[in-house]
Amino acid sequence: MERKLSYTFKGMLFSLAGLIMTGCSHEEMFAPEMPGDSQPKVVLTFNASPQLTTRTQLPGSDNLQHVQTVHLYIFDGTAGSARCVASEEVDWTDKAAPDGGGTASKEHPVKYDNFTAGQPYTFLAIGLDDRSGDTYGLPAAVAAGNTTLADAKAILATDKAKADIAVSELFGGSTVLTPNDESKVTGAIDLYRRVAGVMGWFKNIPRQVNGTDVASLRIELYKAQNKSIWLSKPQTGEDVIMEAIEETDDNKILVQIDLKEDDFQLGKVISKGSYVLPMIAPFASEEEMRNAGYDDVDIYVKDYTLRVVLADNAGKTLQAKRVKDKEADADGDTSGGTGVIITGNAYRFPINANWFYPIGTKENPVEWPEEGDNNIVITVNPNWDWKGDLEWAN
Repeated sequence: MERKLSYTFKGMLFSLAGLIMTGCSHEEMFAPEMPGDSQPKVVLTFNASPQLTTRTQLPGSDNLQHVQTVHLYIFDGTAGSARCVASEEVDWTDKAAPDGGGTASKEHPVKYDNFTAGQPYTFLAIGLDDRSGDTYGLPAAVAAGNTTLADAKAILATDKAKADIAVSELFGGSTVLTPNDESKVTGAIDLYRRVAGVMGWFKNIPRQVNGTDVASLRIELYKAQNKSIWLSKPQTGEDVIMEAIEETDDNKILVQIDLKEDDFQLGKVISKGSYVLPMIAPFASEEEMRNAGYDDVDIYVKDYTLRVVLADNAGKTLQAKRVKDKEADADGDTSGGTGVIITGNAYRFPINANWFYPIGTKENPVEWPEEGDNNIVITVNPNWDWKGDLEWAN
């Protein structure tokens, strides 16, 4: 099923509050008694805001949440070697909103009770829609007693492909809590989107290019898409895992719109979007690439991150327009008014988790430029609450 992405989307946020409790009376507990008259040591509260759009389709600006599953992992430390000691599903059944819903809140009495007082634990949570679990093999991909924090990743399942990434939205986040025997411990986890979004709105697509019929419009990456990402943003280092699905031209395609006869009508707007895993910016030179630790010039040295392509019935490129970041400075850095620095240059920018890259808007679609206009100008949207502004470059 085709999915669409919201360009006014605000970064999804869950709050996870944890209370470490010892010596509490029955009246003090939030949760019912556990078997054996024991009480949970940790109670977590999850809140889903109505200003979330977790729909894997990209319909526009609906501020709704469609979370189907919330899952919790507990790790016995904070280092990469910390091991998962517990894996628990939050009972979200009565909160699930397949058609979209407002604020949802849920308390979860943690079943795991073998905490060591004074030792920090990492609490990592994920939010899944109705597709992302199958796409990345979650929640089973992280296993208690086996998975380390360094290996807590979303990895494309062996029987899945780029088409599954395109329709799967995944959220994740973590916090550290240190249980003790004397007082309650509270904490919060903010779950943010671990994927990026790309969407385009176009009109007045030419029927032919140099006498050849146009069959499709595509939005392409400079290289094949990645297949994995950390479940929670790392504290240090790049928030990207450079592991391609397979380095093929087909895996570069993020969006493909197969054009029908009426799509060429004057003023007709066509649109489609896709989720994509984070990607580093391409390099301007071989020296820059090798200094960064990469060694394939044909793959990594390119003059664009995204481009829009018109193709014939056989998939051959007839015309391509590079996508340019409108707010990039001449030296290649931009904050876009957000305080977030984008490294690279106007045409070479990274694809970041929880950022949205809109090419045009529903209200102001991009009109396919004349032959002499080679590029499209965009404004990148970090944190999904900065509205993008993409347009053609002259």
